[in-house]
Amino acid sequence: MQKQVLYVPQRCPRRAVSPRRTAPLHVLVSAYACGPNWGSEIGTGYNWVAALAKYCRLTVITEGQFKNEVLDALDEHGFAHHPEFHFINLSDKVRARCWNQGDWRFYKDYKKWQWQAYLLAGRLLSQHKYDLAHQLNMIGYREPGYLWKLPLPFVWGPVGGFACMPWKFIPALGFKGAFYHSCRNVINRIQMNCSIRVRRAAGRTAALVTATKEDRDAVLRLYHRDSELLNETGAKLHNYTHRKTLYEPNRPLRLCWCGKLVSRKAPSLALHAVAAARKHIPLELHIVGAGPHQQRIRKLALKLDIDGLCHWHGQVEHRTALQIITDSDVMLFTSLQEGTPHVVLEAVSLAVPVICHDACGLATVINDSCGIKVPLKSPAYSINGFAHAVVQLATKPRMLGNLSRGALERAKQLSWDNKAKQMLQIYSKVLV
Repeated sequence: MQKQVLYVPQRCPRRAVSPRRTAPLHVLVSAYACGPNWGSEIGTGYNWVAALAKYCRLTVITEGQFKNEVLDALDEHGFAHHPEFHFINLSDKVRARCWNQGDWRFYKDYKKWQWQAYLLAGRLLSQHKYDLAHQLNMIGYREPGYLWKLPLPFVWGPVGGFACMPWKFIPALGFKGAFYHSCRNVINRIQMNCSIRVRRAAGRTAALVTATKEDRDAVLRLYHRDSELLNETGAKLHNYTHRKTLYEPNRPLRLCWCGKLVSRKAPSLALHAVAAARKHIPLELHIVGAGPHQQRIRKLALKLDIDGLCHWHGQVEHRTALQIITDSDVMLFTSLQEGTPHVVLEAVSLAVPVICHDACGLATVINDSCGIKVPLKSPAYSINGFAHAVVQLATKPRMLGNLSRGALERAKQLSWDNKAKQMLQIYSKVLV
């Protein structure tokens, strides 16, 4: 059996790059979740790779579940620098745990996958020359991987997951949700302060990129490290330059809510806001997604006497979800604990204004040009804030139209191409 050569942690000098350098950077990337035609973290990983491949040579280590989709997309996509992919497989059982949010058993297997990725990276490094290593995703800080052990400048991020559930909202999450998030808050505090490997990885980075302001503040407080603030996802720009249909007061205002039906997404706040707003305006709510709280949420709609206003689409294909968003006038995004949800960027890129909390990555992505933000104070304050915003937009169609147009402009600022250019600037700082 051939002996594996492992690289020991060391503070290597930054590799000097000539200002006249013309050859593209060659970056070794670990992106566990990476697949085209998906939303969430899977689509985010692939979109990062596709955007960066315009400017860099990439060697990408990823999980094997989406191998066929990735290879098909590579054949269709005209990359300036064709990325090279290496796949490491997991069992179907472990994969199922991975995508079941909150299943802590996954992290044991995920850690093993990251170690295999490190061994593969070591073999690749013995055969090729790379300018730096980048731990791209999944974005949670709990698993930093092992690329920081390589003798290369190391970039980690965007990193997220430091934020805790606001304690004032715990009672509104139901018994199971309250118990789960109370435990998570405590465990998260312990992990943030006590994880030695996370601390070592953070200390070894040449550049640490954080996904939200809360994450940046936590990194500074815990690890005494400045970080670059760069939301983990970007907007895809579509071909049309204006909304196909604009809201007219002679029909119900079409709202959409998209996401997994779990406590941290707080779909109950959306239902309560709709129940309050219906007293003043005609509206309808399109709910896209499924999850463990689906039965509870449907019972709540019946209790609030708004089930007739709700259209339950369930879990649908990505393209179907995009069409539902496109046909909506406004997106309600009530989540309490997030990084930067990909679906919000999709709504903005489809010229759909967003009403959300002024928290998480949303606080950075959504501004006055494309949506309305509600301060995260209490459940009652959120319900009143969302309901007031809905009524305001329905009774002021011109304001809604301006936000729709502003969303398209905001999408250009948040485009994947701009994200890639920002990441390229971070790479350049590392190598100077």
